[in-house]
Amino acid sequence: MDGWTGVELRHLAALAAIHEEGSFRGAADRLGYVQSAVSQQLAQLELLVGTRLVDRARGHAPPVRLTEAGVLLLDHAGRIFGQLAAAEADLRVHAADGAPRLRIGVDQSVATRLVPAALQHLGAAHPGISVELDEASSDRVHLERVAAGELDAAFAELPLGSDSLRFTEVLSDPCVLLLPRASALANADDDLELADLVAAPLVTLAGWPMMNLIESHLRNAGLEPRTAMRTNTCTTAQALVGTGAGAAILPRLAVNEDDPRVVVRDLSALLPSRTVVLYWHEARLNVPALVAFHAATMSSARQVRRGYGGRPVASVLAAAPAADPILAAAVPS
Repeated sequence: MDGWTGVELRHLAALAAIHEEGSFRGAADRLGYVQSAVSQQLAQLELLVGTRLVDRARGHAPPVRLTEAGVLLLDHAGRIFGQLAAAEADLRVHAADGAPRLRIGVDQSVATRLVPAALQHLGAAHPGISVELDEASSDRVHLERVAAGELDAAFAELPLGSDSLRFTEVLSDPCVLLLPRASALANADDDLELADLVAAPLVTLAGWPMMNLIESHLRNAGLEPRTAMRTNTCTTAQALVGTGAGAAILPRLAVNEDDPRVVVRDLSALLPSRTVVLYWHEARLNVPALVAFHAATMSSARQVRRGYGGRPVASVLAAAPAADPILAAAVPS
């Protein structure tokens, strides 16, 4: 086949490997080919598309760089690979012979309260659907796995920072200040002020994107936060606060509000709430099992907000646009 109709995935994979490895030898090792095979595939691709894709002016010595045309084609190739990964994921769920299994990415902030209730709702409404959870300390870990089709969906807070993902808002989750029970602020009747957030050293959550924004917000107000220590989990942060190591600013969803060692004070009047979303690859088609999981998640989110008290559920939950194909599908009975 001549021209663009002759372009094959292996040609695009070779171009991507050359770009990522910066050399033909590295690309060959990555793909499991001999170096001459990578050179041959690139030459075929350039012939088919009618333009030079790799800058050979400097020879083959690394780093090898793509031409502007090569970079442009590589961007399209990424979308093609994403579409293929989405098709593979759709077929994997479809081939479950009546017992679909979803792979969902969760982080610590949703794993203790939101997700367990969602699974309970899902099991009651659709007992034939099973869910495999992929847990991580940070929601950023799952972005590439969802884009690659290795996970059907995952939870995260906005912004996602990827154009290949679609999402639906699940919950507006306020920040809270955790204080040791013996702290003076813990027992004060007055409303908190920004200055109160830096009154004690903070136990900060590593890998939480919103913490960087909070620290910038405090500095813009002329307040310098002091860090007592950093930890990777909300559970550890809460335990450290309970021992008197400092205070902590955490998402409310990740906090055990029944912990007798700490006092939880709401910060919704001082700091913006984070937006928790359920997201998936934009190329995924209607997957009834995932639609059912979304419905169960929204039920769980309403339950969480009722537990929070305060604003009505309708004011803090937002449905995805009707145009989203995954939400336009009928939920299976």
